Amino acid sequence: MNSSSGRAKPKLIVAGAVLAIVGSAFWIYHWEFAQPVFNAELHRAVGQVMAEEASRLLGHNAKVVIVAMETRHAPEMKLQIESFETHLKLLGGITVKNRVMLDPGDNPKFRPGSGLSEKRFLKIARKSSGADAIVSFVGMPEVSEADLANLKSIPKVIAETHSPEKLINLLNKKILNVAIVPRFEFPAPGPRTPETSRQWFDHYFQIVTAETTLPVPDAAP
Repeated sequence: MNSSSGRAKPKLIVAGAVLAIVGSAFWIYHWEFAQPVFNAELHRAVGQVMAEEASRLLGHNAKVVIVAMETRHAPEMKLQIESFETHLKLLGGITVKNRVMLDPGDNPKFRPGSGLSEKRFLKIARKSSGADAIVSFVGMPEVSEADLANLKSIPKVIAETHSPEKLINLLNKKILNVAIVPRFEFPAPGPRTPETSRQWFDHYFQIVTAETTLPVPDAAP
């Protein structure tokens, strides 16, 4: 038996084992870390419902301004916006007049449903007089009574927001017309295991208008 070939076999086995480990590590990384950790179907559903609400609220021949954040660090928002625009085209009659993409920088408050400040909202509202609605994917701020009084005219507003109970005044004054919020009424409608886009939406979100009874924030002790 050739001694050199005998020594080569263990080396080949070790090399094969190393390659197998490296290959396994690659796939573990790919599936556990490289893949999106968010529910893509759910975020597409949010965009779809916001398009449907815009169509219901505005009808045809309307123009909207999208307010969002730069999506390079927010892939879930990218899906929401893409779904919104896709379904607007399918529904017809509404066009996107402008897109205001905010740069979050290192500010952690910017995420789907949160981040829009009062100052920035008022600035956008004043510059959007030619639009029929503002569609915000970054929430809706509380606005003071003095600033509300200075808003002579404002487009309708549809917003994805995480704090609807803080926006009761805006809803009552019809400054905020439709809010997409995390579900607070249970049990959620539909099956326990969602299958369709609308079922995913209804499982985790709901639509709020001025006619909706919102949860009252706990009073300070």
